[in-house]
Amino acid sequence: MANPETLIPDVSVPDLAIHHPTLPAVVAERLRQLIIDGTLKPGTWLNERDLCEQLKISRTPLREAYRMLASDGLVALQPKRGAMVIELSADDIENIFDVLSVLEGLAVRSAAERASDAELAQIAGLHAQMLENYEKRDIRAYFAASMGTHIAINRAAHNPALTQSYDRLNLQVQALRYKSNFDLDEWTTAVADHEAFVQALMARDGKRAETLIRKHVGGKKAYNLRGRPGAAVKA
Repeated sequence: MANPETLIPDVSVPDLAIHHPTLPAVVAERLRQLIIDGTLKPGTWLNERDLCEQLKISRTPLREAYRMLASDGLVALQPKRGAMVIELSADDIENIFDVLSVLEGLAVRSAAERASDAELAQIAGLHAQMLENYEKRDIRAYFAASMGTHIAINRAAHNPALTQSYDRLNLQVQALRYKSNFDLDEWTTAVADHEAFVQALMARDGKRAETLIRKHVGGKKAYNLRGRPGAAVKA
């Protein structure tokens, strides 16, 4: 008869999860950053040979990275032509920012109700870093802290469905949000907006924080539609 102890599951099974990113994931992240900072501009066809040489990789991981970026909505894949950085139309911009406004409003209102004190402290810390980098006029570091603030607010809402929807849409307009900071007036306005909605969140005033962050996102929409043919910004 089998020893009863042999029927007890082994609870000491080692963790077999792969925690290091695969090469295609690393390549995809690098290309995302190049799209966001405008190095790879909308409408650009990605040259496989050049990218393989610059990134020191073969075509297989690069093509896998292309598929990841297509899933993100950042590039379009066409047979025999490769991948092209997607250029958003005026309608795309308006529609995405309209939905983001609702999602970010829900996130900050939920965060005001659900966030722990530690999560609010993290958001305050990211906001402080953003202000510091604004004073230094360090756009890259500023943008990292700014988007970090938005993402931390989203996570503090503790709503996985909200996070999934937000992440994909937000990624599609990060290049536009980054580029808007090259206009000093727009950049300064964005900083003031952040100061207002973060302070409302710190006070756990969810209704006011929602109103302010939706105004902020609406301002980004208006800025990025300015001068585009056929653009008619709705309030």
